[in-house]
Amino acid sequence: MVNFKKLLIFLLLLLFLTACIKTKILDDIELIMMFGYDWDASNEEYIGTAVSPMYGSSEESDLRENTEYMARAKTIQNINSKIDTQTANPIEIGKTLGILFGEKLVRHGIHDILLAINEDPNIGRGIHLAIARESAESLLKSTMITEGTLPRFIEKLLKNNAKTNVPDMNLHDFNYRFLGTGMDPFLPIIEATSSGIELNGIGFFKKDKMIYEIGYDQFFEFKILYTDCEDHTYQFDWEEKEQTIAISSISSKITKKWKNRNQVEIIVKINGTLTESKQLGIRSFKEKAKLEQAISQKLKEEGSKLITEFQELEIDL
Repeated sequence: MVNFKKLLIFLLLLLFLTACIKTKILDDIELIMMFGYDWDASNEEYIGTAVSPMYGSSEESDLRENTEYMARAKTIQNINSKIDTQTANPIEIGKTLGILFGEKLVRHGIHDILLAINEDPNIGRGIHLAIARESAESLLKSTMITEGTLPRFIEKLLKNNAKTNVPDMNLHDFNYRFLGTGMDPFLPIIEATSSGIELNGIGFFKKDKMIYEIGYDQFFEFKILYTDCEDHTYQFDWEEKEQTIAISSISSKITKKWKNRNQVEIIVKINGTLTESKQLGIRSFKEKAKLEQAISQKLKEEGSKLITEFQELEIDL
């Protein structure tokens, strides 16, 4: 009987522990998928652009065009408040995929915007950051045809290139390098072209301003100096043979050794697959070793040049 009473009390307590889960209907909210920020130097104010996809009865089947909201203000808080005045439904930013910074803004400085972003608990630290060539507003308002929504396409573009061409740099990583000692952050640069959107650069920061960038032809050299990589492709111009060689399926392993307090040695071991080797006339181990030496020397020269440029600009990686 005592055990029965205990069981009854336990079951009654369970009733008080239950709670209702707050649900949100897509038709009743504005789901902001991506933000873009620019700088208007003439008026000394920020330009904010928010993109929200329009949904029908379901996200998958009736996805339609994007809705863009734009506002200008001296602070990010006022931009968000002004965007609120343009929407008929409450804004939801918990599913934001990324934030774009316009080119003029990153050259002006993103310190204040970064603080405002970090103070918002609804923005996840894993979201993607990128620089929009020219302006974030024009890129987010472009009418190009993409698979899914434009914010989702940009997210996939950044994710895909983080596996191959450029090191990953989300909000958490950017904050770590921005606030850390002896480190500076960098971000991929994306641009709207006649055929779509492409990632064609990496912008390097000194404190909160972008002061230097590299193009696609230097992506490989930078990534193998920065981190281990796999499944890359490298194009090598073999001047001795007057031929261009493609090396694919490249994986690399980086090792750093401090020689003294002011000097570090970076050793990168690379494995790759040489395609169309018969056309290159490589028919012996001697010829293969000669090619390896030529590639090694070229990468060493290009890597050293890149490091020297970082040192002259006092960019710490």
